[in-house]
Amino acid sequence: MKTTQLNPDYLPTSIQELIEVVGLAAALVIVAERGGVRLCVPAQAAADHWLAPLIGLPALTALVERYRGEEIDIARCVAALRAVQEQQIASEAAAGVSNASLARRYGYTERGIRKLRRRAEDELTLADRQGQLFASETTKD
Repeated sequence: MKTTQLNPDYLPTSIQELIEVVGLAAALVIVAERGGVRLCVPAQAAADHWLAPLIGLPALTALVERYRGEEIDIARCVAALRAVQEQQIASEAAAGVSNASLARRYGYTERGIRKLRRRAEDELTLADRQGQLFASETTKD
């Protein structure tokens, strides 16, 4: 999943703060691993801590510096992560990946992929129409 497409503004404040501390990629790994449960932040960053291989020692060090010894709630971020996944599916579909391949890769049915693609196309069409509407309004002056 490409994380560059995720707009952090759609995430809960607690996760936005986590992103500021450890970065977007590391925060998303933490959400994937601990979303919906509390994370016990260790008192010291160590290379043998279970988080170190997942987010890297620099990110773990930053996490410890900010939350040393605390338990922090990690939101699941279901809606935002689903939106990112759907963007990725639409992008791969536009690049020519088959519905069957996308369905297998992302755990959808082919019908679900077709619906997702139609919805993405409808959103693009609507955005184009809105852009044309606003463009015509600005050229009237």
